Amino acid sequence: MADENGQVETSTTAQNATVVTDHGSNGNDANWVAGLQIEDNRTLVEAKQWKTADDAIRSYRELETHASKALKVPEADASADDWNAFYGKLGRPETPDKYELKLNTEAVPEGFPYDEKSAIEFRTWAHEAGLTPAQAQTLHDKFVGMQAGGFTAARDAMAKAEGDTHREIVMQWGDPDTDGYKQNLEYTSRAIGQLGLKEELTRLGALSVDGAVLSPKIAFALSKVGKEMYGEDTTVLNAGGTISNPFSAEHENLTQQGQLVRDDPSKARSLIRAAGGNPADYGL
Repeated sequence: MADENGQVETSTTAQNATVVTDHGSNGNDANWVAGLQIEDNRTLVEAKQWKTADDAIRSYRELETHASKALKVPEADASADDWNAFYGKLGRPETPDKYELKLNTEAVPEGFPYDEKSAIEFRTWAHEAGLTPAQAQTLHDKFVGMQAGGFTAARDAMAKAEGDTHREIVMQWGDPDTDGYKQNLEYTSRAIGQLGLKEELTRLGALSVDGAVLSPKIAFALSKVGKEMYGEDTTVLNAGGTISNPFSAEHENLTQQGQLVRDDPSKARSLIRAAGGNPADYGL
């Protein structure tokens, strides 16, 4: 607007004034967040409750300090010393023998063959893998549990096979307390002993570790072989007239043993071998 002399008059009013707001970090009331162009950044500032830019910078520096102290996985080309240092920080013991692995006897079946030698090897492997004691114990328990399951399954299968075999043998040989059953069993034992088949039959699973035949067909075949090949070696009779071997665990008779060793060494040797013994133990 011009005054009465024609000069232009300037004025500032609340309506046309240009107000400049300080968006910097100076002053307690500075609105520095408004200067952020990315919405996610403004959301982060609000979530962190940073009041000033100094707060944000201070937080970043603290994060850098923490990151510099954090555990870092060695690079692919790291040396063995680098990996050992890393594993040590994780909690791996200094040497394999420092792992204190414990067997939970309540979690394994009775008679479970826990292998101490394998446990020692496991400690070595755990150390090479950089496992902590807790990790090593967990893997140990899982592996032992798997072995225990296999052991139980194998034992149950063997018990079933032994039961099935016994029933089939009884059907052909008669009850275990009959002479026919005992004679055939003696022939079978004689064939196994004389032919040296015990170890091989056990390895093949046809004979249990305690000497029970697990295949009826094998039992019948060995009984026949024993009768035909070694029948004359079983002419020792007990008081009831039943064929027996005084050197066998079932029919052990020290008096008859002494008589045979003295009067018929050749037959004694045959009977001793048939019973799975060694003639040298009897001075033959």
